[in-house]
Amino acid sequence: MRFSVVLFLLATVSISLSAQTKNINGKENKDTIVMPQYPGGHEEMIEFLFAETNYPDEAYEKKEKGEVLVGFTVEADGYISMAQVLKGVSPSLDAEAVRVVRSMPKWIPGTRNGRPVRAELSIPINFKLILKNNYYNAKALENGITKPTAREKRRAARWWSGE
Repeated sequence: MRFSVVLFLLATVSISLSAQTKNINGKENKDTIVMPQYPGGHEEMIEFLFAETNYPDEAYEKKEKGEVLVGFTVEADGYISMAQVLKGVSPSLDAEAVRVVRSMPKWIPGTRNGRPVRAELSIPINFKLILKNNYYNAKALENGITKPTAREKRRAARWWSGE
């Protein structure tokens, strides 16, 4: 019997928001802030994480499961840095979640008033033990997402090859 990993991501990416602040003179400044985006959007990020995450053997043997919350910084150039576990489950699941986040391709950086800025984000990654023969991520299959198709799509994407 083989078990598979199912990832449920609750990360929401805001497209843009406006913030009003007061400067020293008491005048209001209107800043336009755009949050960083994964290339291809939220669905592409889910496909990437689904394709790249492997259930660690140690966690499988101990039947460990749960949600790992990973915090990371999207730098002004779009690269991921400072990935760390904010809420962990076990050393092996925590390490796998951080490894996958660090392996993400370059993001579209966030901007403030049109200038790229670094931004801190976090995403939860759920690890669940599911019998592969009886249930293989029905939600992903409904949407036509399987590990092989997600990998093919990622390899064919221009942003993956660095072009």
